[in-house]
Amino acid sequence: MDDRILKIATRAKLTLEALSEKITNSQIEFNAERYEPTYSKSAVASLPELAKAKVDKAVAEMEQEGYQFQKKQAGLNNVYSMGHKDITAIYEHRGVPKYRDKFKEAHTIFLTNLKGGVAKTVSSVTLAHGLRCTPALLHHDLRILVLDLDPQASATMFMKHDLSIGVVDETVAQAMLQNVSREELLEEFVKPTNVSGVDIIPASIEDAFIASQFEKLANEHLPGQNIYDVLQENIISKLKHDYDFIFIDSGPHLDAFLLNSFVAADTFLIPVPPAQVDFHSTLKFMQRLPELFDMTETAGSEIKLSSIFGYMAKIARKSDHADAQSLLREVCGADMLDTSLPLSTAFERCGESFGTVFSTNPKFYPGDRDALKKARLKAEEFTRSVFDTITFNRKNKG
Repeated sequence: MDDRILKIATRAKLTLEALSEKITNSQIEFNAERYEPTYSKSAVASLPELAKAKVDKAVAEMEQEGYQFQKKQAGLNNVYSMGHKDITAIYEHRGVPKYRDKFKEAHTIFLTNLKGGVAKTVSSVTLAHGLRCTPALLHHDLRILVLDLDPQASATMFMKHDLSIGVVDETVAQAMLQNVSREELLEEFVKPTNVSGVDIIPASIEDAFIASQFEKLANEHLPGQNIYDVLQENIISKLKHDYDFIFIDSGPHLDAFLLNSFVAADTFLIPVPPAQVDFHSTLKFMQRLPELFDMTETAGSEIKLSSIFGYMAKIARKSDHADAQSLLREVCGADMLDTSLPLSTAFERCGESFGTVFSTNPKFYPGDRDALKKARLKAEEFTRSVFDTITFNRKNKG
């Protein structure tokens, strides 16, 4: 091999490791490895299903039983500073039903588009964190799993960046081929992220080789199993009672990973940026969906899709963006989300430090904090729209 190639590859590896180490050290220095917003007692009282009297009563009873709430020093006093764990405990004490009390199995969401750079991964990780962190959804105590099937490992970078550097053996692709037990999946493959209650099975660059030879490898390791049913049967069916929502993030390639995602998904979400090239490419992808479905079902797999929604991503207040939104509404009709994911530098800046607008501590955000706050509010609105739409559909088709 040409020495120049080896030198470039070596320098790239060292630079990548240095960048990751720099961000990790900065997070450790400022104790910012994991950020979770906290709530005063009065703020908790404003959450759904609660009120001041209900919170006061629950807190008094729980403390009498020995529960210790998180507090912080404010002047000479210790005041309540409640995190998700405390809030969930209050809801449990009051007997408020969780999402899993209504729906016993996880709902699998596949964000898909064969055009790269359309905010698929940003949407996936934002929704994954948003379902856990949006105040209006806290009483559901949602459990989230992200399955990263993109060898570029972008979702892994956002959610567990130390696993996005170098080779990782416990990936989604490896779990598919190894067909391990539920217990092994949870112990060896599932990794916690920087937001409690949100887990990930990561991806690695080595998965690209598995994707390119998947049919051969599946026939060798999984004789008799349909190659497009592997993700559903070997991972999702085993973890469907451990999570409420499972997100699949695959690369923009027409390969076995994409078609496995088709079979495994309950809902498709299709991000559609308004930029002309992205918009046209997305419409071409949507036009080809019947062909991709036929390809999968001809191979003997069954697609059990319950819903499909398009939505605008990277949208701003521009006339051409509004025109694109109107055109998408004509295409999708009722199957279009009523909110969008905006174009915001906050999403990019958070990504630069391996985070989302939900997992980034405003104290250490390297930009305008007001812009971060606005981006988070828009992300919460987007998350609630997805949650409400899917839940409504599940209830009506239940």
